Amino acid sequence: MLDAVIGLAFLLSGATGVAFLLMGSGGYQGGRNAGFATALLGLSRGTWSDLHTWASLVMIAGIMVHVALHWKWIVCLTKKMMPSLPRRAQEQVCKVVA
Repeated sequence: MLDAVIGLAFLLSGATGVAFLLMGSGGYQGGRNAGFATALLGLSRGTWSDLHTWASLVMIAGIMVHVALHWKWIVCLTKKMMPSLPRRAQEQVCKVVA
């Protein structure tokens, strides 16, 4: 379920990023800017920005939870890849439980 949330947030963040590319630049550019209030698919630039921000925050939070849930595996894999540790120490830390 967590992977699905991260994946959907990634897709939404990417889609809103593409929307910004299609809308052109916004903001102050030395005078009146007709492209500032550009809308795409009926949504204003501000709405696209909010969607992009919230999707990105959800994705970041999901990744942090994902890493926390898999922390033991990350530590074990890192220790297995470290040649400086004696083999016995590696095996004690990373026992596989079936």
